Amino acid sequence: MRRFFWIRLLIFLRQSRWGFVLIGFWFALGTIAFHYWEHLSLSDSFLNAIYFRYRADSFWALYSFWGQCVLFGIVISIFLLQALQRYNPQEGCRMLAKEMQNHVVIVGYTHLGIRIVEHLRRAKQPYVLIDRDAAAVDDLIRDGEPIIVDDAKQESSLADAGIDHARLVIITSNNIETALLVTKRARDRNKKTHIIVRCYLDEFTEILESLGANEVISSSKSAFSGISSHLDSLGAAR
Repeated sequence: MRRFFWIRLLIFLRQSRWGFVLIGFWFALGTIAFHYWEHLSLSDSFLNAIYFRYRADSFWALYSFWGQCVLFGIVISIFLLQALQRYNPQEGCRMLAKEMQNHVVIVGYTHLGIRIVEHLRRAKQPYVLIDRDAAAVDDLIRDGEPIIVDDAKQESSLADAGIDHARLVIITSNNIETALLVTKRARDRNKKTHIIVRCYLDEFTEILESLGANEVISSSKSAFSGISSHLDSLGAAR
């Protein structure tokens, strides 16, 4: 989770921005009140407003009482917001995914998807994983990784995965409909990204390429790549 500390901090500040605005507004109001009603200088008014100075009068006591109520309420609301996010870790991971830039988007936590995610995590490279099986990605969610538990065919899933800003899209899903639709939508949204598709059905290779895939890795192609060197060596031996 420390890998994404600054992104999480940015999310926290963004979520809590209205609380901080209210705190700033309260201090500004207090500064004005002390300046005009207590006839203090602006610097003294500000120090009283932020409780760095103390005055033994009824106005300061009233301001202090209501200020504690306001600040306590705002702080409690911020903590409640964070608690709700921890209670729903999937939403927290999705929010983290939205902040990724120049990253890799992996669609499908298959055997290949698992290997790609493990490699990217070891290399500390930014990525977003989309998979609809919450049980399969439970460990990643517990670790606070940028995971979207949803159907990759949904426009909202691709948008939240930052497909517009991805430098690489790897589709490892075993579902050919998902591969076709995600390839098309990814290319429509991002003309520059490199799209690699793992497809088990060779007859869909040309279709995927026409939809925008830069590379299509099929079963027979992968198998032939592994065998071709042996065939070449046999030919040389003859």
